[in-house]
Amino acid sequence: MLIESSLLVVALIAVIAGSALQSMSGFGLAVIASPVLVIINPNFLPAPILALGCILSLLNCIRYRQQLHFSNIKLALLARIPGSILGILLLALLPSIFFSVGFSLLIMLSVLLTYRRVNIHHSSKNLMLAGFCSGLMGTTTSVGGPPIALVYQNSNLCTLRAELGLFFLIGTLVSLAMLFASGNINYAHVQLTLPLVPAIFVGFGVSFYLDKYLGQRYLKPLIAAISLTSCGIILLKAFLY
Repeated sequence: MLIESSLLVVALIAVIAGSALQSMSGFGLAVIASPVLVIINPNFLPAPILALGCILSLLNCIRYRQQLHFSNIKLALLARIPGSILGILLLALLPSIFFSVGFSLLIMLSVLLTYRRVNIHHSSKNLMLAGFCSGLMGTTTSVGGPPIALVYQNSNLCTLRAELGLFFLIGTLVSLAMLFASGNINYAHVQLTLPLVPAIFVGFGVSFYLDKYLGQRYLKPLIAAISLTSCGIILLKAFLY
C-alpha cells in the first residue's frame, strides 16, 4: 500500500471536500485536495489528481447535461492542446522543485482571486487564452481551473457548472493521454488513484446536500485557510529538504 492508513483517511477527506466544492462552483478539486495529497505523496502530482478530476467532471457533465453547449467551449479546448504540449515539454526540462513551488503559488493565487472580482469578459480571445493557460497549468501542476473559471465568473451558475465540467472532462483526458504517451504515468500512479475514487462519488453526493442547506459562502473561509496552510507546508518542504 502506497499510503499509510491514517494518511489515507486524510486524503479521502480532502478529496471529498474538493469534489463537493467543484460540484457546487465549477472548479475546486485541485485547489482544496491537491496541496494535501502532494504533502502525503508528491507522486500525486499531476496524473492521479488529473484522473480524479476527470471522473468528477464526467459526473458533473451528467448532472448538468441539459445546460451543456459544446460550441461555447470549443475554442478553449482547442487552445488547451498547445498549452498541454508545452506543459509536457516543461516536465521534461525543468526540475521537480520548480513544479512544487509553481504549484503552491498557483494555488495561493487562485484562492486570493476568489476574494477579488476580476472583470474578464466571456469572449473568444479570452476563452482561447484561458484554455491555453489551463492546459499548461493543468498538465504540469494539475491546477487548470482558475484561468477558465475567471472567464466564466459572470455566467449563470448552472451553465458555469455544466460547461466547466465538459471543459475539464475533455481537457483532462487530453492531458492524461499526453502524460501517458510521454511516459509520465505508471502503475504506481494507478495505485495512488484507485483508493481515492470512492471519495469522488461521496463528495459529488455531498454537494447535493450543501447546495440545499449551506451554500458555497460558508465553506469559502475554511477552504482558503486549509489550502493556504497546505501550500505553505509544501513550500517549506521544497526549500528545506
